[in-house]
Amino acid sequence: MLNVVDLRKKGIKAINEEIEERGIATLSYRGKPKYIILDVGEYEKLRELELTIAYNRIQEDLQKGNFESIKSDEDLDKHLKELKQAIKD
Repeated sequence: MLNVVDLRKKGIKAINEEIEERGIATLSYRGKPKYIILDVGEYEKLRELELTIAYNRIQEDLQKGNFESIKSDEDLDKHLKELKQAIKD
């Protein structure tokens, strides 16, 4: 785990060393893990997995009939408001 002092002293070299050794670099702040630094390729793999999981959940909902059709602009507006609120929460 890297701390802010390591990062200040060694810069990107400290991050590269940590990633080579562990596959990720964890940056701590005040003794607690605060950030994870990944190689872009690893991030893209994780993002693809996340999107695949979301897609599979949608497919399951469609097969089970767990969805509502939007039939009017009012329904769409209501749905968008609900989504915005869910994102805030």
